[in-house]
Amino acid sequence: MSTAPQLSEPATQRSSGMISPLLRVSLLLGVALHLAGFLIFRVVSSPLPDRVATRPYVEYVSAGALANDRELEELAALFDSAPLFIPTRWNASQVMVVDPRDGMQGQFPEFEPEIQLLSALQPSIFLVPQNVAVDKPLDLLASRFWRFFAGFAESQRPVAVFPDVTPIAEVSIVGQLAARRLSIPVELSYTTSSSVERPVLYYVRVSGSGLALYAPTLGQSSGNTDFDRAAYEWLRRPEMLAQLPQGYLSIQVFPW
Repeated sequence: MSTAPQLSEPATQRSSGMISPLLRVSLLLGVALHLAGFLIFRVVSSPLPDRVATRPYVEYVSAGALANDRELEELAALFDSAPLFIPTRWNASQVMVVDPRDGMQGQFPEFEPEIQLLSALQPSIFLVPQNVAVDKPLDLLASRFWRFFAGFAESQRPVAVFPDVTPIAEVSIVGQLAARRLSIPVELSYTTSSSVERPVLYYVRVSGSGLALYAPTLGQSSGNTDFDRAAYEWLRRPEMLAQLPQGYLSIQVFPW
């Protein structure tokens, strides 16, 4: 029992030796200054600003809750766009803006100017006599007043007459240059009521003796069966085959 005070006494001496009186005073002064600063310069911390509690902007609304108001919303949208297409007195296109000055006109006719536009626009001289009984209608295009200035300051120019063009046929050997084409006049006899849209094209092979090895083959029709048949009969003539060169030929028959 007598040993315990002996062991604690050196420990207290050692701790008092480590902390000097000056350090103790400075620690006490520091704590006092912190307490004084906290009490004098007190700052209340508020991490979030104060605001008025409001309802959220987005709320869940079921489809059943909107079913009753759907018809009302459609009618509201219809009435909102009604002035765009309903021709009523609420339509903007039916609004009539009347100048108040126009309403005053005609109230005092004795003070209005007498202007007769129809009588003022009547010409004093007419090209054709008025109220004249005729046996047949007058031709205004044949009137001498119409042709009075027809040839004024113009010299007469002779008009060249186009020569009569007969049908021709262009013959070329398939596989050779297009510059070696041969033009042959064509004599066709056909009667048709429709026009010929394009030339007809035939292919034929001619031997060295001037004979066709087989009948002409139609490559492209002209759009007129009568013209195609007349060109086919012309290609079958012996005097025409004698004018053709030897080889596999491409023959285009033009109607003009």
